[in-house]
Amino acid sequence: MNLLRLCHRIINPTRFTLNRQLQQLSAKQKLPSSSVSVGQEIHGYIVKEVTPIPEFRLTAIKLQHKLTGCQHLHVDREHKNNVWSVAFQTTPKDDTGVAHILEHTALCGSEKFPCRDPFFKMTNRSMATFMNAFTASDWTMYAFSTQNQKDYFNLMSVYLDAVLHPKLDEYDFMQEGWRLEHEKPDDPKSPIVIKGVVFNEMKGVFSDSHQVYARRIQNNLMPISTYQYESGGDPEAIPTLTWNNLKEFHATHYHPSNGRFFTYGSFPLSDTLAYLNEHLQKYKQQKTKEKSSSLTEETHWNKPRSVKITCSPQSFVVDPTKTTTVSVSYLLGSIRNTWETFLLNIVCSLLVDSEKSPFYKKLIIPNIGTNYSPDTGFGRHTLNTTFHVGLQDIAKEDVDRVIKLIEETFEEVAKQGFEQSQIDALLHQFEIGIKHQDENFGLKVILGLIYSWIHGTDPIDSLQVTKYLERFNNEMKSNPKLLQDIVEKHFLKNNHKLIATMNIDGDYTEKKKQRESQLCQQLLSQCENKQLIYDKGLELQKRQSAVQNVDVLPTLSIADIDKKVIRIPIIQGQIGNTYVQLCEQPTNGITYFRCLLNTFQLPNELKPYLPLFVNILTK
Repeated sequence: MNLLRLCHRIINPTRFTLNRQLQQLSAKQKLPSSSVSVGQEIHGYIVKEVTPIPEFRLTAIKLQHKLTGCQHLHVDREHKNNVWSVAFQTTPKDDTGVAHILEHTALCGSEKFPCRDPFFKMTNRSMATFMNAFTASDWTMYAFSTQNQKDYFNLMSVYLDAVLHPKLDEYDFMQEGWRLEHEKPDDPKSPIVIKGVVFNEMKGVFSDSHQVYARRIQNNLMPISTYQYESGGDPEAIPTLTWNNLKEFHATHYHPSNGRFFTYGSFPLSDTLAYLNEHLQKYKQQKTKEKSSSLTEETHWNKPRSVKITCSPQSFVVDPTKTTTVSVSYLLGSIRNTWETFLLNIVCSLLVDSEKSPFYKKLIIPNIGTNYSPDTGFGRHTLNTTFHVGLQDIAKEDVDRVIKLIEETFEEVAKQGFEQSQIDALLHQFEIGIKHQDENFGLKVILGLIYSWIHGTDPIDSLQVTKYLERFNNEMKSNPKLLQDIVEKHFLKNNHKLIATMNIDGDYTEKKKQRESQLCQQLLSQCENKQLIYDKGLELQKRQSAVQNVDVLPTLSIADIDKKVIRIPIIQGQIGNTYVQLCEQPTNGITYFRCLLNTFQLPNELKPYLPLFVNILTK
């Protein structure tokens, strides 16, 4: 009680005075100015749309390159951490992991920068705050961020050359993808095995039961589209990929007309476009896009299906009689329908995301299993959105019980709906989560947009969160059963439903080893000159140990670094006996409050409860 009184005495008088001051400060905040206009041509680009978005204090500018037709989204915002990225639609047509291996191989040197692993080598030649690349189910992205303008163009030059003009050397393909090699490369008598960075990486992925479960569900839930394939690569299929396959995939998919370029921050847009145009004006728009043919929506089923999955024994088991995982997965609407996706996101979050959610009460509290099944929740990383719910670590005899509970929960929600307090809390968390300002805000923007933008949605529309929140509130007033109708339509009346169960197979690992050994023997039987395996292994080892000429890479000098220290102005004040510091920052309308409480006078017998109190207070 002493601590509660202390907390009340410090926080209560401060709160209202702070709110008044913060409201006055936020009224002074202005949107970044933009000098571009619709229809304007800038260095080979046509401005298609200019939209101020006050809730994020930014202006979104959509452009298109005249020659290649590639899309470019620039987010003009007063933020020192500038972001650049390019994403390509890379839809797999098999399990070889070609997109994943290409992502790795593209970073093994390019025409202008023939230096292995230029990203890693740039770490001590750059002030980058982020450098990475990602391979998703149907796109590949290369992104970086930095606060230094010269560094920004240095990194852009490395990234552009890596994606548009990679060397794609055969030995780099062998290193990153797969190869046959002696277990000891310098010992021709040692066994020949399959090696490769991506091959070994995916072997690790497929040894994780959670990963196996989530990936097999996606493959089986969407069995006729590109998602039936493993974009990262299945270790049993990776060795069927050839070096020529890799080069053909690059030529088809890494063309600028298949790209989505994104820039964010305060660096001049005109300079960026001029630099990009120098590289893109050598290309023309692709006339044929075979890759797009696989991006069709999945045909909905007439009746539910089921699949049984096996996995390796877990390293830690709470109860050996409870090792089964079961879940029910649903194929929902197209991600191209942004309003429906917004509604489904709300409904699915209400169903599972909190301790008051219906499925938490029905599945977790009764202690049938230890936790939700892998991938439980709303999925928006594929063309059709999905929802998964289930339990892991249950007894085999409880499978039917869990499936029945899931069905009953949907029926109850469709009848009774959600508590208004739950909806309000979720919308509040949703808005704060989107608007939360940190140094990686620009990266969060593009990683949030790319899943739908790559499929043809308007990226600016997806940024206008307030519009959707206002529409949601209006539609809830006119139809209080809006969310119940969503549950009825997408779950109770949806036959595109997959019931998946996973059980441990004690021989899982051994079977995997046997299949790998058989695959290796099969590849060896197709090899006419086994001496070549030994020779290439030695050559690769020689190349890997060769000193790289890093001088070909751009670098910053001391003169390129701003010596001025950016000082954030802080207003010092006092309210009663409490010292207060107020800092004005562009935080998208969110107020951040931090309070230090002096617990010196708290009795010693209450101090052990301080961690619990702090945890409850901040929740």
